[in-house]
Amino acid sequence: METPGVTTVGLGLCVMLLITGSNGSVCYPAVESLDLGCLLRWDCPQASPNTTYTVQTKTQGGPWQDVPWCVWVSSRSCDVSQAFSNLELYNMIRLGVHLSPSSTVWMKPRKFDYSDFTFSPPSVSASLKDDQLLVKVQYPCAANRRCSPGRCCPISELIDPWTTVTVYNEHNHSEYQSRTVWTQEVVSHVDFSGLAPGQNYCAVANFSFPTFSIAASPKSAPQCVTIVSKSGTGLISLLLVPLVTVFLRRHRQAAPTTDNQPKIPSSVHDPVSLVPLSPVPVDPCHIHLEFADDQMSIDSSSKRDQTSTHTSDPLRHDPSSGAAYWDSGGMKLVSASHLCLTL
Repeated sequence: METPGVTTVGLGLCVMLLITGSNGSVCYPAVESLDLGCLLRWDCPQASPNTTYTVQTKTQGGPWQDVPWCVWVSSRSCDVSQAFSNLELYNMIRLGVHLSPSSTVWMKPRKFDYSDFTFSPPSVSASLKDDQLLVKVQYPCAANRRCSPGRCCPISELIDPWTTVTVYNEHNHSEYQSRTVWTQEVVSHVDFSGLAPGQNYCAVANFSFPTFSIAASPKSAPQCVTIVSKSGTGLISLLLVPLVTVFLRRHRQAAPTTDNQPKIPSSVHDPVSLVPLSPVPVDPCHIHLEFADDQMSIDSSSKRDQTSTHTSDPLRHDPSSGAAYWDSGGMKLVSASHLCLTL
């Protein structure tokens, strides 16, 4: 049976072996990872200020390789984010301490995997479409420097995360819906239906590294919307219909009628002026025909009160027949009595 004291001593010795070089120098390396980045830091209390270091990495099935920007450096950190192209394979890091130009002590290799990953929370936006709540999830920019400078590369460009979106009633958290999707696009879209009208609903989301739920992000800040009540929409419609009806009636009353619109005058070049037919029968004895230069004009006795352009009165009366004649100024006239007799 092992005693607690012996177990503690054994663990301490194991830790010292991991971080102690062959010459007894001790370094304390640590890995920091945020949004798929990888930063190696180390502390070597017994090393002199002039000591230099080299960092190497190794991917499953490959050899150890120098990190080009971290060879013979005096700093105590190295960003190795660009050194790993496939984060789903086994990746290793080791630190070398240069005691002299020809002597390098390598610390115990350290793995770099999903257990080191930490993530920033995603951001969500919520909107309504018909009776559905649409939730859009955007991922943080990857710290991995494979992206061009000044450009944000969402982590979903480097991995396919599992994304969980939860929608809950703001005033009753026991009412909620949750969906988990495997995101293969840069942005995730998740739809929710069956929400109660007139209630406020909030959406939150988080994501995790593929197949490793232990490496998960915190939840996003909630985004809340109000589901429009159908009864409220109907009430608004009932209020708007009378207003629209009154507006249309006023618009029709203000529109000019066809009786008030100007009439198109007949052309002055027409040889015959067309007069609308009257429904009252016209006595043929009251119609006079006059012929001049192969032109014919029809005049009704109802137009005898029109003003003539001649200086003398062209209307002459025949006492014997009781008929009136127009002075045509040289035209041949047919009397009304003759016309009646002919008809």
